[in-house]
Amino acid sequence: MERFTGSEALFLNMEDANTPMHTLKVAVLDSSRRGRAITLDELRAAVQPYLGLVPRSTQRVTSVRGFGARPFWVDDPDFDLAAHLDEVTLLTGEDLDPLCARLAERKLDRARPLWAMTLVHGLPGGRQAVVVRVHHAICDGLAALNTMIAATAPDPGAIATQCAPRTPVHATPAALRRSAVVDAVQSLRGLGGLAGELGRSRRRAAEFGRSEDLPPRFGARRTGFNTPSGADRVCVSASLDFGAIKSVADHTGAKVNGVLHAVVAGAVRSELLARGESPDRPSVATFGVAADLKSKRRWGNAIATASVYLRTELADPAERLEATSRSCDQAVRLRRSLGFDLTERTTTYTARIAPRLRALFADRLPRIVNNITTANVSGPAHTRWIGDIEVVDWISFAVAVAPADVNLTAYSYAGRLSVGIVATPESLPDPPRFACYLEQALDELSAAVSTPERAYG
Repeated sequence: MERFTGSEALFLNMEDANTPMHTLKVAVLDSSRRGRAITLDELRAAVQPYLGLVPRSTQRVTSVRGFGARPFWVDDPDFDLAAHLDEVTLLTGEDLDPLCARLAERKLDRARPLWAMTLVHGLPGGRQAVVVRVHHAICDGLAALNTMIAATAPDPGAIATQCAPRTPVHATPAALRRSAVVDAVQSLRGLGGLAGELGRSRRRAAEFGRSEDLPPRFGARRTGFNTPSGADRVCVSASLDFGAIKSVADHTGAKVNGVLHAVVAGAVRSELLARGESPDRPSVATFGVAADLKSKRRWGNAIATASVYLRTELADPAERLEATSRSCDQAVRLRRSLGFDLTERTTTYTARIAPRLRALFADRLPRIVNNITTANVSGPAHTRWIGDIEVVDWISFAVAVAPADVNLTAYSYAGRLSVGIVATPESLPDPPRFACYLEQALDELSAAVSTPERAYG
């Protein structure tokens, strides 16, 4: 049995009727080499040997009365893999994105381990997809990527190292309560450490200095991206030319993350104009910074957030890139200067109250933290394989959390930047249009920085 960390509990408690907190990881599969489609029975047989890669895959959530803010992960003695698997066939001409939207709305059963897998038939070209719904309390984007890599191989026909689940251990209510009491005492004793970390964080922030390139804590004005919304979700996927993004980065000296956010800034600007809203001020994006980019962990959340200006008020794509990229660089440096301990320490004490305050004030505050949430994860340069089945694409849809209901996740995979956007229909009424704006913004940026009259330092 393991007590939830603060960040895990925060994601669990944030879930309510309008806010599903599971992410979607989509593996698009090409089984043409084997000459036949994958069946649900074959998927079950393929998954079974890898359950041990992530202990959370066979653990469920159990609370202790009086200590419900941070429950426990305990082994599920009745774990049934079949209960986590299903399949669906797309109608002729139907896209995968609408199915992902429906799956994004379907909450996971908390009586079971917090994940489920859907085998999708009927994709163009005879391809299939596996859509994994996994609660954010289990893993962040880097951990999910590491799990995919661990369960696949770099070459066709190769078999990844298998890891069967361990024998479940029964956790008695008395043992859970004893553990909760001990942990509560340790948490009380840790308040002094939290105070010390708050002081250190303030000193580091003061040493870093105030920058006009970074937004203040509540530095975003509300736009149509922050419209009050409900439980419905929309999803749209796009593929950006990763080579073009790297070319822009090489040509200008910007980092890939800065180029991506400049592309997002261009798309947000176009979307605002299309809605009749003025882009005369910068928009704000918030993204997670991983504590250790080289970590091989396959579960848990080890990120802290950084907020940046998307310079949507700048009409010139090259100027927009320079200013947005500069903001991204400074935000990451500030986050690494502040460290990551404070985030985990704080959520240990606020895992219950923070989600309640968010639900209460999300649609009421005149100023908010951000307009859009983003993520940028670096994946394999080449496709991965499951035996003779090629994983031709890897797409992630994160969570839409008010007041910033538009969430964009980008994974570099096999020479492309696969983008998954999840939102509410109120905040993103025309998802395909926004996906087109991303592609247009990259094209405009590539053209702008390649003109001979422009010089970059």
